[in-house]
Amino acid sequence: MRVVCCSISWSFGSAVTAALPSFPSSRFPPLLPLPLSLPSSNFSPTLSRRSTPSGRRVTRMALKDAQDQQDPRLERISSAIRVIPDFPKPGILFQDITTLLLDPKAFKDTIDLFVERYRDQNINVVAGVEARGFIFGPPIALAIGAKFVPMRKPNKLPGEVISEEYSLEYGTDKIEMHVGAVQPGERALVIDDLIATGGTLDAAIKLLERVGVDVVECACLIELPELKGRDRLGDKPLFVLVKVTA
Repeated sequence: MRVVCCSISWSFGSAVTAALPSFPSSRFPPLLPLPLSLPSSNFSPTLSRRSTPSGRRVTRMALKDAQDQQDPRLERISSAIRVIPDFPKPGILFQDITTLLLDPKAFKDTIDLFVERYRDQNINVVAGVEARGFIFGPPIALAIGAKFVPMRKPNKLPGEVISEEYSLEYGTDKIEMHVGAVQPGERALVIDDLIATGGTLDAAIKLLERVGVDVVECACLIELPELKGRDRLGDKPLFVLVKVTA
């Protein structure tokens, strides 16, 4: 696996090599190095939301800052994300952020990079998508002086809700928000840990805009570009720290 750094303007720099982090706890044993390629018979055509097919080489791209100078925090963040092969099914490479959460410095770096981007954008609302958006959203909201609004799966919120339906590969799902949680004219950031097909983020944007909120941007820790989730967001800006490409 290679960690490749690139700029926010999407121009890519030179490749560097980074090893996967090692964790002494028996609950999180370090993984063996992943093979560059696996037999095509191991490839599953159905991709989970957080996964890439394991029959392909994975390249990580960590973004540089606006001055096109490598920020060491980005490489640290990228290296802290563990990749688990054949989960949740054979042929899948799962992007596991729990190892990043075990690294306080990498976790803090992640929050700090988002806060630095959004601190001066007059954002009133940080809307976190269930479930991992609840990990990153609250500390960002506190740091920039915004409220945190959970956007949940159906039948999880106790009060009156407004919902937005979105399509899945097989069927549909919904995302819900409490009525009155946001007000018309407020400016929102939508955050999740990962964007794959983009369906959930798209539904979150539509739900907020239905009640008159201005969605400034979407932000994710990880993007899987081959699943084209960015395209589903239309002209809505998307900011990511790490891209995982085949």
